[in-house]
Amino acid sequence: NNHSSHNMDLLSACWMIRSLDQAVSTISFDPDENLIAGGWDGQIKKWNSEGDTIWVQDLPDRISEIVFDQGKIIVASGLHIACLDSDSGDVLWQNPLEGSADSLLVKSKQIYATSSVYDIEHNDFLESAIWSFDLSGKQDWVTKINERPWFILSDDKDVIVGLGRPKSGWAHIISNGKIVNHQLHTDSPVMCGVKTTTGILFGHSDGTITSKQGMHNKFSNSIESISALEDTVVACLDDGQLIAYDSKTGQKWLERGFPISCQTVGFTISNYCTHWSTRWSGIEGTLQVRNLSDGAIIAQSPIDQTRCMKSNGSRVALGLENGKIYVWQNEMFERRLNANGEDDSQESSERNALKERLRALRKK
Repeated sequence: NNHSSHNMDLLSACWMIRSLDQAVSTISFDPDENLIAGGWDGQIKKWNSEGDTIWVQDLPDRISEIVFDQGKIIVASGLHIACLDSDSGDVLWQNPLEGSADSLLVKSKQIYATSSVYDIEHNDFLESAIWSFDLSGKQDWVTKINERPWFILSDDKDVIVGLGRPKSGWAHIISNGKIVNHQLHTDSPVMCGVKTTTGILFGHSDGTITSKQGMHNKFSNSIESISALEDTVVACLDDGQLIAYDSKTGQKWLERGFPISCQTVGFTISNYCTHWSTRWSGIEGTLQVRNLSDGAIIAQSPIDQTRCMKSNGSRVALGLENGKIYVWQNEMFERRLNANGEDDSQESSERNALKERLRALRKK
């Protein structure tokens, strides 16, 4: 990675820049590469794969998650989940939950939602619930639990949740709403999770990463988020460490810095895959794109506070506190990267030629 790569202006290399009228809270791509973004005050907006605005809709509260199924967009919005028509943005139905709507999953024509009630005085979650609806909005069942489900994922035939205190561990959901609890290698609360090619990894507050089979790795601080591609896992720790490892060779690279706002495995360019991350110092932010394999920085730029990040294999999107949405596309990104390198190479050649001429003049 030459010096020119670092100097590429990432924001000017965007495929498109769009915006909401409010801070962006979540962002997603549908299967047709349309972009849907949700805001902190409930605005939700759709752009097609060419970047044209399709519709804008306003819901009652913050959009925390967006999922898709059969021409429908299902979103978690404040205390509700809502279903929108993907083509028109019309609200088809809306259902209240008890507490904030947190996570969503659609599997086998069923919508699974998790909710939680937070108590400010106790600074903790008092009660949580797992809900099931059909695609028409009819409630099938609701199960109350004491632990907060920090994520919900599909694992083969099972629907899996990662649990906080007091039970911790994970649970799989049976069709009638009953859940079966399972313990992990550590009894530390699960904070995050990711689905990999070999199964689900669980990130714990004591710095452990586990799988259903046992311990996967152990770090010094709480795991904030995990991303993965095949055997490479990138863990974000709450002290600002960003660590990549695999099960064969161990740690591949590590970077320290201000707290990580967002991180994701990005698209592939040339013969390597990219990893994208943003940091926030409290005053200023940094966006870094690196080679996932060895951690070498490809490009980096200052950026305002980033709230969410999403990749779909060919595009990477960032949603910011100021309402801006930046989208990069793999082919355009690689062209800009190569062009930047060529420009730098030409400048370097010109500098070397000037030095040679100066040396020749000195010898006269």
